[in-house]
This record gives sequence, C-alpha cells and structure tokens, in this order.
Amino acid sequence: MIENLSTTQLAILSLLRAKNKNNIEYAPIPGVTHVVKELFALKNTKLGNDLLDELKFEPDNFGPFDETVSAALEDLNSIGLIKVDMIGSSKQIALTQKGKELSDNIWTMLDDEVKGLISFTKINFNNLSTEGLLEKIYALYPEMTVNSKSRVALKYRH
Repeated sequence: MIENLSTTQLAILSLLRAKNKNNIEYAPIPGVTHVVKELFALKNTKLGNDLLDELKFEPDNFGPFDETVSAALEDLNSIGLIKVDMIGSSKQIALTQKGKELSDNIWTMLDDEVKGLISFTKINFNNLSTEGLLEKIYALYPEMTVNSKSRVALKYRH
C-alpha cells in the first residue's frame, strides 16, 4: 500500500500522524487551506524540498497552492485513509482507523530529521486560525500574495 502512495500523500499522512501543539497524536488538520500551507512550509525547507519534489506551489486566491495537494486529499479520502468532516463552515481532515495504522507504519520508516521537520510544522501551524496561518505565510513569502483574495495579503504586497 505504501509503495502506491505519492510523496505528497505520504507527507499528508505523516502530518496527520504527528503530534500537535498539545502533544496529541493524530490531531486533525483544520481544513484544506491548512494542509496546503503546512505542505508549503515543509517544501520551503532544504529537506522538504528534496522530499516533496513533485510539488510546485504558485500564488493563488489564498496564497501558495498546488493542485497536486487537492488530488492527493481526494485520493486518500476515496481509499479510506482520511475523512473530511464539516465542522461549522469549514472542513477538518482526520485519519480513519485504517489511515492511523498506515501512518504509524510510515512514521516508523522516517528518519528523525524528517520526523522533527514534520512535527515542527504541525506544532507551529496547525493551531493557527486560517487568518493567522495566512499571516505567517505571507510574512515569510510576500511573493505569494500576488493573486490572493485575502485581506491579510494586502499588508504584505509590495
């Protein structure tokens, strides 16, 4: 099963497996925007860039975006590894039981540096509101504001 997954899918499952700021394993990711931005943050490290070579983020309506992430989420959902729940007006992405088991297997294969990077990303981004998340991304990568419809982007545009 693992060998049939893309690097993006493996990264999503690993993010979902990593502990959050409150030290809780398997904590859901609070929406598609968070998944995309957490992967963007991973990709923008030397190690992450090497691991996620298939991702090519471009400025979009809400900052960095790559359609590969949406396709990966849809595929993971359709094969029963993740579930997408509506919480109020936003989506929450969580592992299913099958996803938890597979993500545990993936996690044991990762070296400590990769685990550390994934954990750091989840701890620092997962707890933020969508606006807070965009604020952090735009502050670090103002070039990603160019097509943004978010009012947060306005203060970072040149």
